[in-house]
Amino acid sequence: MDVKSSINPKTIVVNSNAQSKDEVLKEIVHYLYEAGNVNDESEFLKAVYKRESQGVTGIGNGVAIPHGQSSSVIDPGVAIVTLKHPIAWESLDDQKIKIVVLFAVSDNSEGAKLHLQLLAQFAKKLGNDDVLESLKSAEDVQEITEAFE
Repeated sequence: MDVKSSINPKTIVVNSNAQSKDEVLKEIVHYLYEAGNVNDESEFLKAVYKRESQGVTGIGNGVAIPHGQSSSVIDPGVAIVTLKHPIAWESLDDQKIKIVVLFAVSDNSEGAKLHLQLLAQFAKKLGNDDVLESLKSAEDVQEITEAFE
């Protein structure tokens, strides 16, 4: 699975009104549930919070990459949210977050391998200033998907 094939328009939210980390995590997990990536919203959200408790997922430049590994993941995927207003989030550079990219993978060895692949691929894309600016200024789902092409 590569960046382009992992992106589903049904799991992209542009200019979310979420006001907190909790709000955006609940919203993004709900979209993964609605799209059929996870079969138990509550269980997957617990996995995301467990990972959040283990270390910082704000990677800098207004981007966070939370993730969860859980048996509730039936179809690995990625959800992307851009926020209307930046929110507080533990981050390597102490900046507020404007873009959230959440990975959903199963909790087996195949899921662990996929998790590392997706992290590496998205980190490379998100390290590109042009991609970041495109994401921050995106007004619709198509502009988000185009930013990752």
